[in-house]
Amino acid sequence: MDDDAVFLDFVQTVFADEEQYQVTSRKHVRDALASIEDVAPDLVITDIMMPDMGGLEFVHELRQMAAFEQIPVFLLSARSRDLEKYASLGENAAIILSKPIEPEVLRSKVKSQLEQMPQ
Repeated sequence: MDDDAVFLDFVQTVFADEEQYQVTSRKHVRDALASIEDVAPDLVITDIMMPDMGGLEFVHELRQMAAFEQIPVFLLSARSRDLEKYASLGENAAIILSKPIEPEVLRSKVKSQLEQMPQ
C-alpha cells in the first residue's frame, strides 16, 4: 500500500514473474482496511508516510483485527531518519526498509519472511 502509483507499479513488477504470489495494491489506507478481510493477504507492504492515515496507524488498526494480529508488515520510508525513529517498532513490523529499494532485495525479503511463516 502506497500513495505513490509508481511504487505500486514497481511492486507489481517485482513479483510479476512469481506465480506463487498475487499482489493486490491499494493507494489509500482506508481502502486497504475496508478490503483486507476479503483479500486476506499473507503479508503487507506499506509506506510509513501517507496522506489519509500513516503506515504506523494502519499497523495499529490491523493489529486490532484478530485475523491479522500476526501478519508480517513491511514498513517502507523514503526518509532515512524515519527508519531510525521507527526501528523500535519492530514488534509491529516484520522489517523496516528504505525506499528506493532494489527489486532483488524486496523479493528476497518477502520470500524469506513468507518461508518463516507456519503453514
